[in-house]
Amino acid sequence: MPEARQAIDRRAAMAPAADMTRRSFTLAAALPLVLAGPARAQQRPKVKLWGASATVEAYHGFLFLGNPLGFFKDDGVDVEFGTAAGSAATLQLIAAGQVQMGYLGMDVLILAKARNPQLPITAVYLQDRGNIYEIVVPETSGIRSVADLKGKTIGVANLASGAIPSLRAMLTDAGLDPNSSVGLIPVGNGAQAAAALNAGRIQALSLFRAQHALIETLGIKFRRFSRSAPSAVIAVNTAFLKDNREAVVRTLRGIAKSSIFAEVNPAATVRHFWNLFGKPQGLSEDQALKRSEYILSSTAELWKDYRDASVPWGEMSAAQWDDMQKFLIEQKLQERPVPTEALFTNALTADVNRFDQEAIVAMARAAG
Repeated sequence: MPEARQAIDRRAAMAPAADMTRRSFTLAAALPLVLAGPARAQQRPKVKLWGASATVEAYHGFLFLGNPLGFFKDDGVDVEFGTAAGSAATLQLIAAGQVQMGYLGMDVLILAKARNPQLPITAVYLQDRGNIYEIVVPETSGIRSVADLKGKTIGVANLASGAIPSLRAMLTDAGLDPNSSVGLIPVGNGAQAAAALNAGRIQALSLFRAQHALIETLGIKFRRFSRSAPSAVIAVNTAFLKDNREAVVRTLRGIAKSSIFAEVNPAATVRHFWNLFGKPQGLSEDQALKRSEYILSSTAELWKDYRDASVPWGEMSAAQWDDMQKFLIEQKLQERPVPTEALFTNALTADVNRFDQEAIVAMARAAG
C-alpha cells in the first residue's frame, strides 16, 4: 500500500550529504559494499552482516568494527560486512538467504510480516533503543514544545519520508491536527536542509538523528522533541538461525563489543572507518575528526549505554513490539497486529552477553 512506503523506504535516506562528510559509496538497492574479514579459516562459520544505508558512515561502527578489531575472528566466526540502500532492500536479501543477518527498522520488519506472515526473518537484537526520528528547532527559537509548532512550517527530507508518521504522531499527542496545524515542505538533507532553516523558509526540521547531528556541526544547535520508542534491530534469516545458532550469537556478541568500543572511543572508531573507507575530502583532518566524532556520539545516544548494567545488550520486550504495532495501526500503515512471537526472540540474549565488558572498555580507552 502507498502509505507503507513511507516506513519501508526510510533508511534509504540515511546518508549525509557527500559534500558535508566524505566521499559517498552510493550503492544500488541490493548492491553490496563489502568489507571482508581477515583471511578465512575453513572451519569458521561464515555470516554476511548487512547494513541498511546507501553509504557507510563512522556511526555504523557497531556493524563494521568487529573485523578490524578482531572481535569476530577471535570469537570464531567469519563475518563479511556490506550494505544495501534501505531496510527494505536488506530485508529482501535476508529473506532470500543471500544475506544471513542485517540491521533494519522495526517498522519495516513488522509491515513485511503483516503482508507475508511466513517471511523467514526474526529480530534477535535491539540496536537502536531510542527513536531515530525527532523534531528539532534551533536552540535560539521561541518554540519550546511541540504545541508551539502550531502555524509553523516543518522541513522534511521529502514528502514520502519515513519521519512523517512519527512527526504526525507527535503533533497529535500535542493536541495539534497534523493535517492543518503545520505546513510540511521537502528540504532534502545536510547543507540543503540547513540553508532552508537559516533562510527562514522553515522553523523546524524532522529528519533523523544522524542528519540533525550533521547539521549541528555546521553551527546550528538544536532543541529536540521525540517520541520514546525503539527503532532498529538486527534480524536473521530464521533457517540460518536454526542451523547456525552459535554463529549468530558470536556475531551479535561482536556487535555488542563494537558498540561499546564506539561509545567509549569515537575518535578511534572514526580512524578505523577512514582506514577502511577513506578520509573525507575538503576538510582538514581535525575538522573531519571532530565532525564525525560528534555525529557518531550523538547517534550512539540511541543505543544501550554501556554504563547501564540494568539492560542486557540486545534485549527487547513484547511491549516494545506491541507499542510499535499500535503506532503503525494508528498511522494507518498497518491494518491489524502481527503475532508478537512471530517478530522477535530473546532466546540468544543471555549467550550474547557472556563476555567481559570491562575488557572491551579498557581496550577502547587504550586505543589511539
